[in-house]
Parts: sequence; C-alpha cells; structure tokens
Amino acid sequence: MQGYDGVVIGAGHNGLTLAAYLSRAGMKIAVLERNARIGGGTSTDEPTLPGYRFNLHSNFFMGFRHSPLLRDLELHRFGFSYIEPLVQQGAAFRDRTCVVIHKNLDKTCASLARFSKRDAETFRELHHAYSVGMRPLFTSLAFNAPLPIDQLKDRLSGPQAKEFLSHAQHDLFSVVSKHFDDDRIRTLFTSYMHVITTESVPGAGIVFPQIFANVMEFTLPVGGAASFPLALQRLIEAHGGAVVTDADVKEIIVKNGCAAAVRLANGDTIEGKRFVASAIDAPATMRMAGEELFPEDVRKKLNSWHWGNHSLVTLHLALKHAPVYRSQCFDPDIARAYNIFFGMDDIDQVASCFDDCTKEKFPDVLMGNGACNSAVDPTYAPADGHSAFWWPFAPYAIGGDPHEWDRGKAEYTERVLSVWREYASNLGEDNVRARFLFTPLDVERLNVNMMRGAVRMGAYIPSQLGINRPHPLLSGTRTPIEGLYLCGSSTGNGGGINGAPGYIAANAIADDFKLERPWTRVPPPEWRH
Repeated sequence: MQGYDGVVIGAGHNGLTLAAYLSRAGMKIAVLERNARIGGGTSTDEPTLPGYRFNLHSNFFMGFRHSPLLRDLELHRFGFSYIEPLVQQGAAFRDRTCVVIHKNLDKTCASLARFSKRDAETFRELHHAYSVGMRPLFTSLAFNAPLPIDQLKDRLSGPQAKEFLSHAQHDLFSVVSKHFDDDRIRTLFTSYMHVITTESVPGAGIVFPQIFANVMEFTLPVGGAASFPLALQRLIEAHGGAVVTDADVKEIIVKNGCAAAVRLANGDTIEGKRFVASAIDAPATMRMAGEELFPEDVRKKLNSWHWGNHSLVTLHLALKHAPVYRSQCFDPDIARAYNIFFGMDDIDQVASCFDDCTKEKFPDVLMGNGACNSAVDPTYAPADGHSAFWWPFAPYAIGGDPHEWDRGKAEYTERVLSVWREYASNLGEDNVRARFLFTPLDVERLNVNMMRGAVRMGAYIPSQLGINRPHPLLSGTRTPIEGLYLCGSSTGNGGGINGAPGYIAANAIADDFKLERPWTRVPPPEWRH
C-alpha cells in the first residue's frame, strides 16, 4: 500500500466521512480499521437468529436530513437511504398513560395538552424558535470548528440569542424544568436529554436547544446503520482510495515534526504523503504519536479524560410479533411510535437511575428508550417476525468490576426483560424467539475507543464540550504536530451520527493544502435576531 496522499486511522463514520470528502477533492486516501468490519458505532449484526438485524450502537440518526453529507457526497448514489417515521417518539408510563411526539406539530401539541395546555403551547413556541428559526444556526454550529465563548457571544446577539446562551446556567434537570410544568412531560424530556449521554452537571443545559430541535427529526437508516459507512466506502473506492480492515495501527510516525506515516501491529508501514488523520479517541492518538510532542496542559487533560458515568445495556429481541404497549388504550398512536421511552415515571426516578450509575450499581430504576425497527423498515426482520430493542442506562462496571456483566449476563437479561414486560403485554415466551444482551463491556470490546462503554467517546460535560473538546488547542482538528489531524467523536462537536468531526477536518485539510472544494462549505455561525 503506497502512494496515498493521506492515511486515516479508524473506519468509523467520521473517518470515512473525512476520506470521502477528500477523495472528492482529488486526494487518494487509505482508511485503516483494526476490526474485521468497518463502521465503528454504525454497526449492524444478527446476534440472535438469521435475518433479524440489529443496530448494536447508533440507531436514531437524529436530524440527519440537515447534514451536508447527503447533498455533498450524493450518498443515495452509493446505496444509503433513510426513513422519517410519522410518529417520532413515545413515552409510556406505568399508569398506562403516554405522551406521543409526531412529525405533525398540531398532533404533538394535542398529546401534550392532555397533561398540560401550557406545556403544549411551550412546545409549539420552542419548535418555532429552535427547530425552525434557529435551524440554520444549529447547522452552522455543528459543522464548523467550535468557537471560544467570547467569539461566539460576539456572533450571537439579540434577545433570541441571549435566551439561547442562557441555557448554560442550567443542568439537564433544571433546564427542562425551566420550560415545562407537568411531571410526565418533564420526565420525557429529561430522559430525552440523557440519550446523547450528557451528564447532568451545571452548564450542561447549553445543549438543550440543539437537542430539542431534533425531537421531531429522528430517522432510521434503511437496512441497518451499517449502510451508512458502506456507502462511504463505495465512494472512497470509486475515487481510487482504499478501506482496509484488520489493519491495527500502533504508532503514528513523526519525522522532523511532521506526521509522515503509520506503523501497524504486523510491522508494516503505510505512508501518508500529505497528512495523517485519526478518527479514534484523542487520548489514544496522542499516545500513538508520542505524548512528549504535545504541550503539558494537553497531556494532562487527555490523560484524565472523563469517559462518562453511564453507558447503555441493550436487550435485543427476535420476536414473532411487535411489542404491544399497554398505554395504547390511552393513545393508540403510541403503537406507531418509532422511539419509545419507558421505565421512569417521575424526575426523581430519572435522578435515581443516574445516581446508581455513578455509584457503579445496577440501577434500581431501569429506564431508557428503544424501538421495533422492523415495524418501520421490514428489512430488519424476516417476513414472519420483528426485531426490537431497549437500551436502558447502566454503569460500565457493577461493583467496580466490568466483568460482572459476563458473570451475571443471564440474570441481567431477565431483569431488563422483566421491566420491559411491565409496559408491553406480549413479551412472553410464546412471542420471544431469541434474546441477546449487549452490555457496556461489550460496547468497549467492539470499539476499543469507546472506553468504559462511552458510546460517544467521552462524557458531555462543560469541560469536554465545544472549544474544550478535547482541548482548546485541538478542537479545530489540527494538532501541534504538522500534518496530524483529529476527526473522531472526542473532538470538536462530538459524537452523534452526522459526520461533523470528519466534515470539519476535511475543511481544515482543504484549507491547509489549498484544495479546490467540489462542495459548498457550511457558513460559520452568525445570529443577529
């Protein structure tokens, strides 16, 4: 393998996004993946029975239609498509009531108004303010390198911008309580805020507007999450690049202060004539290149990286029939909801779950969200069956030992299923054909850069958000080593399936090498309303 302009470490969707953009700009790129399959967090497998497909990590591609990747890379030409379900979210409660979020705003407000007319009107106002009015701003914030807070404040002015920035005063619980009154509705949105593994600490409330903007924007990739990286691979290879699996990078070779090549576990060396980019986590990248090449404060930050206090434990079920939720008697539309939350009935229970995770205790309150993907896209299961999953929050280690998940797997499977059965009436043995529990330890095993089960490669806390992710000197994807770039989820605008870190790195490299872009760049954030 010789003659590559650039080498990308890691074939997750961000590494592949970077390679796809630069391939379209005329570069020849090699993407190296340590696993036998590509995709990272966009992985699809059949761990129960043949034909029952499950997305082991990412499932809900939030706000994906706003990503420039669809337009710039013409992903439909390479086999990628998605579905936007008409009924987006549901929250089922033990008293058999529920809240339903539709694509249709009026139907959503009608569901909320059954509990609080004021909350329904607040939702309508926030939808117009965030999902519509501020959408261009949020797209600009997501697809540009983060700005220092003082520069961001200079670019954002007026009462709406001030209100947006005021969320930084809150944690996740107080920011939801600021907007909503009814306890059920508060519970739904507090749980929803935690879906991106944000920690509820002071300052975390700043993510509320951007997350809320996507509450009616959930999509499902047709055929599985893996269809996304596979489409990117086809594009890269069509432009003369290569995506290589079972290629375990152990070292980034630096010559005369410049990143020049990588060395694999088998001893092979692969040259990147112009750059090396890393889509794996920033701490591991620093160690591969040599810690001594990074400033002391960067070393200190990355060596104390906070991976997060909670992860996810996912129960996948191969079913004869889709789950039937008891709350359908209250609102039949929950039967068509794509993403369904349950397990929590009030904010105190939400807090209890995350307190137990912090204490490394299997939660007394199991709560989370899931879906029956085959009810949205029949390709996820055989014609006579359904694929469903639920991923409640859980700690990486139980009692300080992550291997407790292996020892107690049968017990934990039953405990998770027993809670699911409280909400769904037809999950008895006559309907469940097979089950598979994917634990926080399994998350780390499948993707080593998701240490401690960190599905977004590091906690979302103020010291690891925006310009601070992973460090102000690195957030723009460039590093102190010339020709070495970061493009993974521990960088810049973080995790999630939108390709933003890869996109931002592609633009940085295009700037540095004065490449002609065959795409129109997302403009920088500006808001004067």
